Amino acid sequence: MSLTPRQWEELERLLSELAEDRLSEAGRTALVQLLRSEPEARDMYIRFMAFCSDLHEQAATALGIDEEASPPAPQASSLSDRLKDPRKIAWRALLAGGIAAAILAVIFVLVRWAPRPQQTAPAEASTVAGWLEDVAGRVELSGAGALLAPVQNGQAVYAGQTVSTYAPESHVTLRLADHTRIVLAGDSRMALDHDSPDHIHLEYGNVAASVLRRRATCPLVFLTAEARVEVLGTRLSLWRGDQRTRLSVLEGEVHVERLSDQRTLLLNGGQAAEVSPQTDLQPRPLQPAPDHWTLDFSNGLPSGWQTGQLVFDALPPGSQAAVRAVAVVDLAQNGQRRSQIRSHNAWNDGLFALYEETQMHVRYRLERPGTFLIYLVCRQHDFGAPVATVLMSDNLSQPKARQWHTLSLPISQFRRTRSAQPVPLDGQLVVFQLIFDSPVPNAGLTIDRIWVTRGEDPEP
Repeated sequence: MSLTPRQWEELERLLSELAEDRLSEAGRTALVQLLRSEPEARDMYIRFMAFCSDLHEQAATALGIDEEASPPAPQASSLSDRLKDPRKIAWRALLAGGIAAAILAVIFVLVRWAPRPQQTAPAEASTVAGWLEDVAGRVELSGAGALLAPVQNGQAVYAGQTVSTYAPESHVTLRLADHTRIVLAGDSRMALDHDSPDHIHLEYGNVAASVLRRRATCPLVFLTAEARVEVLGTRLSLWRGDQRTRLSVLEGEVHVERLSDQRTLLLNGGQAAEVSPQTDLQPRPLQPAPDHWTLDFSNGLPSGWQTGQLVFDALPPGSQAAVRAVAVVDLAQNGQRRSQIRSHNAWNDGLFALYEETQMHVRYRLERPGTFLIYLVCRQHDFGAPVATVLMSDNLSQPKARQWHTLSLPISQFRRTRSAQPVPLDGQLVVFQLIFDSPVPNAGLTIDRIWVTRGEDPEP
């Protein structure tokens, strides 16, 4: 794989600092990682070191010739006396400056004039479908000639390419030529059709779209494994996962076809539907996210629950089941092992809205002493931007293991993970996913019940 322009710039900076003997430990680590992961970077480093070696050898030869050619000077009595010789000081300073200049010139020639990857239209798909904006978190572009690499604001997307977002806080906006805006958020992936860029395949995850008015002969089409959604001008939200597609229409109207039996449905603003072979295809009214919310596990894990193991032993009185954290590998932290409980994705309906007086309650226990965090993954109540906001608690701990505790946290104690801006607590944010995370992979974090109240309401 070729180096990206960003990697070329990083390599140039690191080699410059190495040549000037000012490379920090962090820079040295970054250079080692880059050399290990990129063969092209290793080739450049080898060429760079070879040139530096030649320059140093030539410099050493020049210094030797100088001392051999110069007439013998009177023996100085001390080091300070020797350094006072103006001829040697001037010659060595000039030579040292020449060596440094030559090394920097080598870096310039090697890095600046080496062939770099260019962002050109793929040969097999020259149609520009749109441009990426509002890039946040890890976002990648692949397929149809694209390098699998982080994207940048303003980057063109061509027909046949795939846009992916990773982790809850990641999101990106695809702006089409008619200024239609399609937002991909969370762990999601969508592909632009190779033959028709107006056909967008949502493979999984979350999409919010604001589609400008179109001619009836040229609709924007969203495709999932279960549904075909034709849009002529609307604001909508789509979620695809767990072998089903959920659709909410905020404005306008949308034509939906269930692919398993070609049954169709017309949804108007304020309506929603679920498309799957197991459910009846019919509209239902959109409901605002509730102020109060509760979840226990007496009926098992909710549909689509992502991470956690259902357990039935050592439960508190009155409980029938609980969920225990399982070990996961955090690729963003160099493969660090952790333990997590991750809820289902309620992107369309939301779990609950956040207000100043909202409180979150959790009944839990730890098998052994440790700490854990609670993450609230949020969206705007109207699917507006910014799309993904992640709130986190402070480190939570348990003074005595293997005992059930009830924790009550005012929502005002949560903070944004990537921003110092205050959290809006006026119903603007809607939580659509919960994550309980512990840095200890075998802490035995177990949760029996979660409930959210607007005020200090008693346990349900």
